[in-house]
Amino acid sequence: MKKLGSWLFAFVLLLAFAVPNSNVQAASNDSMKLVVDGVEVAGYEQPFLSHGEVLIPVENLFKEAGYSVSKDKGVVTATNSQLTVDFNASAGKILVDGKKADTVFPLTLNNGGNYISDSFLSTLEGFEVSVSDDKKSVQVTTNRVKDVEGFLEKMLDVDLNSYSATMKIDQKMKTSNPEEEEIDMIMDMKMDVIQDPLALYTSTKMQMNMDGENLDQSSEAYLTKDGFFQYDSMVDKWIKMDDELTDALFDSSVQQMDPLAQLELTKKFIDGIHIYEYEDQYVMTQTITNEQFREILDEVMALLPGLLPDETTESVIQKVEGVSVDAKATDSEDAVIEEETTEEEVTDEEIADDLESILDALDINIDEFLVVSTIDKKTLFPLEMSGVTKMTMGIEDETISITQLISGAYSNHNNVEEIKIPADVIKNAITMEEYLNELGLDEEEAEPELEA
Repeated sequence: MKKLGSWLFAFVLLLAFAVPNSNVQAASNDSMKLVVDGVEVAGYEQPFLSHGEVLIPVENLFKEAGYSVSKDKGVVTATNSQLTVDFNASAGKILVDGKKADTVFPLTLNNGGNYISDSFLSTLEGFEVSVSDDKKSVQVTTNRVKDVEGFLEKMLDVDLNSYSATMKIDQKMKTSNPEEEEIDMIMDMKMDVIQDPLALYTSTKMQMNMDGENLDQSSEAYLTKDGFFQYDSMVDKWIKMDDELTDALFDSSVQQMDPLAQLELTKKFIDGIHIYEYEDQYVMTQTITNEQFREILDEVMALLPGLLPDETTESVIQKVEGVSVDAKATDSEDAVIEEETTEEEVTDEEIADDLESILDALDINIDEFLVVSTIDKKTLFPLEMSGVTKMTMGIEDETISITQLISGAYSNHNNVEEIKIPADVIKNAITMEEYLNELGLDEEEAEPELEA
């Protein structure tokens, strides 16, 4: 009898250890795969079943859906600009586009992560959720456009020859040097644009606060077949830019408006573009990495030599290459020969390479880059845009951080019929040389001071 009691006691102990292990295994079997728009999302946090509901990891879900996801003081925010959801676990509430959601708080913590229920996710605009019959996976389908490249091609084919636009840029810049104050700048711009034949009018107001001093400046500009004219409030006069610069601007603008060239450039960064379809508009978001930002700068550097007038290019060549005639020649005659030879041998590509080395020295780092555009669904015309850029750059022993907020709107589509430079502007404009004299500069002093 005692032997039987011992066996029963051992069996009870065995069950006591076996049951918890069995529960752990069952919980593990409840783990599910997360698939967003046909892509399986990897990661430590995965969906799981809890009390009959599927709980989905918030950050994995929204990041794979192309949303911008951020954390601030315990609040997780996911947004594509059209839809913004704030998950506040400590306050026990969810805000959808700034309004408290009428739902039982579905956010829960598991393994240190934030999770959302499938039933609540299904109520958000642009999300559909389905669970497999075997409860092994959860499929999330969003309202993203699947063929991004095809969509961009359609946008480039739309008949948009003219438009008006407004834009505001709010920029803050500060350095790691405690002795230097933050520089704040707000720029408001209005413009009318005709793409063919190219014509442009801009009006700009800038407010700057630097070292406790306020600086207000305004300018206007016209660019048409009659020339490039710009108003400077500092001298209260219109300036007619050199014809060579005007021709270069026309040439570069033609290149930039080439649909095939635009498409090829955009394709390089297509993995950071997401386009969401709503009832009457599309929302396009774009992010870029440091590597992609550098590719954009390389494109700009390749265009820059062609935009500089010949005499400016020659000066840039000498300054970038660090031509020191006296150090390379023993007499004045040899010096002239050496200088001429250097100018002839240096090519636009070499100038671009040297300018690129300057960018390398700046050590630019993108901390955040997000641009959001809204597009009319029927016409594919742009309606609004907004963006945030945060970057740092190193110059010698200092670090400069720049934060830029951009917002803009487009209107008057295909209704800008003519941009004409007023007759009094043409009549009273001073030359670039006269303008530099007004500022107390000569042309050589006004040229870019580039160092190798």
